[in-house]
Amino acid sequence: GVSWRSGNEELGAARTAGLDLWRPVLATPGCAFINLQYGDVKAELDDFAGRRGIDILFDDSANPLKDMDTFAAQIAALDLVISIDNSTVHLSGALGVPTWTLLPTAPDWRWMLEREDSPWYPAMRLFRQRAAGNWTDVFTRVADSLGAFTSNTDR
Repeated sequence: GVSWRSGNEELGAARTAGLDLWRPVLATPGCAFINLQYGDVKAELDDFAGRRGIDILFDDSANPLKDMDTFAAQIAALDLVISIDNSTVHLSGALGVPTWTLLPTAPDWRWMLEREDSPWYPAMRLFRQRAAGNWTDVFTRVADSLGAFTSNTDR
């Protein structure tokens, strides 16, 4: 499951990583991706699929803004959640689902500094920007890690 945008009006721009940045991750062989992004993103997903030839599955019955139980069940059924810092990672982490959280160089206090794990969510791994505003390196590391994750998992 993937989520790429923050709804936080104050800090959201620094946390958000547009879908085009996700291409190395979304092109990982043997993986299917499902949308966990809250809000109206159907047109964005269609545009991305048309331009990049990569589909992200969209289940409109699992809307976190209207039905948190169904959204939680959807997350619980996933092998892995990859998301920027938004509410999705907190729900996924609380459910114990393996979660990779993508962080800007100046993250919220709860992510601390220089850690690759979270004391709050044992199944979470943190991927941090090494330079302010540079998501490219983050997505390269995530894509490499996803390749290793899929090769070590019987799915």
